[in-house]
Amino acid sequence: MQSCKKATTRTWGWSMTNRVTLSSTLPLTLIGLAILVRPGVAAEPTAAQPDDVAVFMQAKLNHANDVLAGLALADFDRIRRGSQKLALASQASSWQVLQSEEYARQSVAFRRACERLEQAAREKNLDAAALTWMEVTMKCVHCHRYLRDDVNSSLTGLPLGTKLFLRSTADSICPRSINTAGSSF
Repeated sequence: MQSCKKATTRTWGWSMTNRVTLSSTLPLTLIGLAILVRPGVAAEPTAAQPDDVAVFMQAKLNHANDVLAGLALADFDRIRRGSQKLALASQASSWQVLQSEEYARQSVAFRRACERLEQAAREKNLDAAALTWMEVTMKCVHCHRYLRDDVNSSLTGLPLGTKLFLRSTADSICPRSINTAGSSF
């Protein structure tokens, strides 16, 4: 009977399989170590994973679209439901992507604006609802700008692994590609 051996190319005692494995796992290991060994960060991300955050942000966008459709159709129940869902979403753990005073302040301001929107819908005041919707939208823009610009600019001096993690988290929440022509809203 003939014996079959796995054919590998050897160079300096390392098989190609070992080299490929090492070259693909070494960068990931170094990034992981950089994250573990980093100094304390003022704005620590919570356990929410970027993919979870992206799904959550899409759900928030769907609620926002419901509010906008309600405004266009003067459907006050739809405006009220959408604003309630947005306010509730802002209390979910997936919303808490950063632990900082500024992020908490912006979240509270967003929630209050959603409550005013809900009140305008209950009063069936379309003009007040439309103006309050603009306020809610501006709260979104300000918070996303904070995450995109202020958080990213505060990363100087941090280890590379920490920077990569924080930037990927911020980008999953508010991708820079949305910001057209370098404008900062």
